[in-house]
Amino acid sequence: MQKSWSVLVFLLALFLTASVGAAAENPVMGKEGTQWLLYGKIKFDVNYDTAQFVKYNDFVGAVGNPARHADYKNDSTNFNPRDTRFGFWAAHKEGNWLAKGRFEIDFYGDNNGNNLIPRMRLSYVNLTNVATKTSVLIGQDWIPVARLNPSTVDFGILTAAGNLWWRVPQITVRQKLGDNLEFLVSAMKHRRTDTGREDRMPWLLGRVAYTGSYSGVGYMFALGAGYRHASYATNTSDNVDRYLVVGEWKISMLDKKLLFKGEAWWGQGVGECFLRYELDTNGHYDTKEKEFVVGDKPAEATGMWADLTYKFLPRWSATVGFGIDNPVDGDMPAPNLMTDRQFTQNTQIFANVWYQFMKPLKFGAEVIHIETERGDLTQTGNRFTISMQYLF
Repeated sequence: MQKSWSVLVFLLALFLTASVGAAAENPVMGKEGTQWLLYGKIKFDVNYDTAQFVKYNDFVGAVGNPARHADYKNDSTNFNPRDTRFGFWAAHKEGNWLAKGRFEIDFYGDNNGNNLIPRMRLSYVNLTNVATKTSVLIGQDWIPVARLNPSTVDFGILTAAGNLWWRVPQITVRQKLGDNLEFLVSAMKHRRTDTGREDRMPWLLGRVAYTGSYSGVGYMFALGAGYRHASYATNTSDNVDRYLVVGEWKISMLDKKLLFKGEAWWGQGVGECFLRYELDTNGHYDTKEKEFVVGDKPAEATGMWADLTYKFLPRWSATVGFGIDNPVDGDMPAPNLMTDRQFTQNTQIFANVWYQFMKPLKFGAEVIHIETERGDLTQTGNRFTISMQYLF
């Protein structure tokens, strides 16, 4: 109890410090020359599901495998406040050097992987030389390739349905050339969760992005690629080659009222750094031991997603989109041995609308249709969501 009160007092002190500093014309908080800002989000979702979305629960990925949940027949509702976030950023400039730090938490996850409750989402320092336009990021950030995310109300942002995403520890170097072109190279690796795992090599990644405009149309195109030679099993050095190639695009039109964006990718053994924990090899679910057994052959897969957002009134916006994950069928186990995260194809189609009630507060509604194929069997399900979001 004493520890809980200490945390509350600390957060209250941060809030009061930020409030006093915000009133100053040029707020300086902490050491001289360093500025920092508190920010956050309060979000509450109400979900109505027509299928069992096992393993994900508060956000959707795929329909559960009926071989493991054959007797499930009920619809269900969920009241979910977990996508509430709190964070801060700090910045300090000396000469041509600008150092930025950022830290952010939410209430998803558990005490595994990169998650510590409250879960640390982001924690990094980004050091930039403003003269040469070179920057180095060290810490946990969004993956450096496949940088875009779809505009879903659901927290899952097309998880297991075309969108590669995660927040992973990394060392990333970026170089801008002029105002349009950016190159990056990165070494990225999921936090070690078992000292018996002999995986050593991180993902080595590269990305080139071009941003520009023409006749009132703004655009960004990017191409990224990566390689890793590693095994996720324990007590083995039977590493496998892993590859990834991904393209990204973002196009804005009609004075930024219309936005079209998406990604397309091909990969082999993509794995946990891209939130594909059980789609990286031909591993299977052991029905006797009731656990996942890591395979020795990398699973090949393709995927893509795209969405279109239109701001049709000053306070209204609407988005429609889809995403698909399509592993090579022969790289997946038999349907009765698949986990809830494994399938031969998974598709999501969504549509949503947001109403901006006031500047920090908006209300949204969304429907997501999911089709999950495992061999000859296709399971379908829908999620209906209403949401409130308050940014501060």
